[in-house]
Amino acid sequence: MAALLGDAGLLDVVCDTLVWDHRTTLEEWWSGPAAGVATIGQIVTSQTPMVIAEIKDHFESLCAEFTDPGAVLVLPHAALMAYGQA
Repeated sequence: MAALLGDAGLLDVVCDTLVWDHRTTLEEWWSGPAAGVATIGQIVTSQTPMVIAEIKDHFESLCAEFTDPGAVLVLPHAALMAYGQA
């Protein structure tokens, strides 16, 4: 990333990695698709109730490894932040 900015003409380029955990609940994370939000929500809500229940069960099983003992869903994130001087 720093090389790309340097090649674009920026000087004193720095690239840092930001790491954080997004904390939420399983129900809060599920509420978007369950309400039809975005493409995945439209796909979910267009299914029969039985298929929606199967999707939610699969969703819950995928979330299990990210759920702490207090039932908080802890989702690890990372991003690059690069900057320089023009």
